[in-house]
Amino acid sequence: MKFSICMCAGILAVIVANATWISAAQAKAATPPAEVQKLANIVNRSLQANPEILAAQSAIDAARAQLDGATLPLNNPELEAEVERTDVNTYQLGISQTIDWHDKRGALEQVAQAGLQAARQQLAALRLTKSIELLDAVGRISIQGTISRFSQHRTEILAHFTRLAKQRHAAGDIPQAELELARLSLAEATIQQARNQAELIQANSDFFSLSGQMLAEEIHLPESLPINLAAETDLEAIARQHPEVQAALLTAQIAKRKINAADRERKADPTFGVSAGREDNGNLLALQFSIPLQIRNNYRSNVDIARAEALQAEKLAQQTYWNLRAQLQSAKQRHKVISTAWSQWLSQGRTSLQQHIKLLETLWQSGEISTTDYLLQVQQTLDTQIAGVELHGDLWSTWLEWMNASASLDAWLNNNI
Repeated sequence: MKFSICMCAGILAVIVANATWISAAQAKAATPPAEVQKLANIVNRSLQANPEILAAQSAIDAARAQLDGATLPLNNPELEAEVERTDVNTYQLGISQTIDWHDKRGALEQVAQAGLQAARQQLAALRLTKSIELLDAVGRISIQGTISRFSQHRTEILAHFTRLAKQRHAAGDIPQAELELARLSLAEATIQQARNQAELIQANSDFFSLSGQMLAEEIHLPESLPINLAAETDLEAIARQHPEVQAALLTAQIAKRKINAADRERKADPTFGVSAGREDNGNLLALQFSIPLQIRNNYRSNVDIARAEALQAEKLAQQTYWNLRAQLQSAKQRHKVISTAWSQWLSQGRTSLQQHIKLLETLWQSGEISTTDYLLQVQQTLDTQIAGVELHGDLWSTWLEWMNASASLDAWLNNNI
C-alpha cells in the first residue's frame, strides 16, 4: 500500500509540474497579429456585401437626393393661353407665378439636412451592430468548435473505458453495477456531444445569415483583448456620441423642424400673373392676383400632429440614451469580473488533460480508485477544461459588449485591416 501511495504521489508531482509549465507558457503567449487581422478582414468583407448595409447606403443616397430637391423652388411658373372666336376674336397669352412668401423651401431644406445626417448616423449604427453580430457569431463558432472537440474526446475516453470495464467485468474484477455506471456515463457523454454539435451548427448558420457564406477558416480568439475602460465621468459623454443616440437625437431634431415646416405649409402663398393679347383691333393687358382663403380649414391640426410627433421622438431619444448609458455601465462591470477570472485561469487553471486522464486510468486499472471515483474525476477534469473554454467565450462576449456600447469597434477594425 505504501508503494501505491508513493507511486501516485510521484505521478501527480509530474502532472502538476507539467501543468504549471504549460499554463505559464500559454499565459505568456501573445496573440498573433495575423489572427486579429483575420477577424478584421472577415468583418469588413462581410459588411461590404451585407444587404442591410447596402440598403442603408441607398437610404443615404435617397436622403441626399431629397436634400437636393429641397433646395429647389417649390413652385414653377404657369403659362396660360386663351383663344376665343365669336363676333369678336380674342387672343390672350399669360404667365403666373406662386411666390413662396413664407419661405417653405427653407423649412423643408432644414428637415432634409437633418434627414441626411440621421441617415448617415443610422448607417454607422447599423455597421456597428452588424460587426458585433458577426464577431459574436465567429466567437461562438470558435468556442463551440473547441467545446465540441472536448465533448468528442470525452465520448472517446468513456467509450474506451466502457470497453475496459466490460473486460474487467468478464474477468470478475468489477461488479455489474460499475459496468452499468460506465455505460450510463458514455450515454450521457454522447447526448452532450450531440447538443454541442447542434450549437456549433446554429453558430455557423448565424454567421451565414450575416455574411452570406460559411466561415471557411479556423479562428482562434485572442487571449488578450485591447480595451480602454472609460472613467465613470466619461460614460455619459461616450453614450451621447454613440451612433444610435446620435441617430435618435437627429430624428428628434427632424421632428422639431417639421413643426416649423407644417406651420409654414398651412399659410397661403399669393400668386401673381400677367397676360397680354388682342381683341379684334385692340390690345389687352391684364394683371392677376390670387391667394387661397384659409377659412374652412386652416390646417392647424397638421401643426399639432407635428408637435406630438416631436415630443414622441424626443422621449424615444432620451430612452435610447438611458439604454446606452446602462449598457456602458453593465459592460464595464461585466468585463472587469470576467477578465479577472480569465487572468486567474491563464495563470493556474489549465491542466494537461491527456496525461491526467492516463493517470486516472492507471490508478483505476491498479485498483487504487473505484469506477465511481474514476468517472467522477474524468468528468470533473473535462468539465473544468470546458469551463475554461466557456470563460474565454464570456471574455469575448463582454469585450464585444463594451466595444458595442462605446462604439469603439470600428476604430479597432480599421487599425487591423
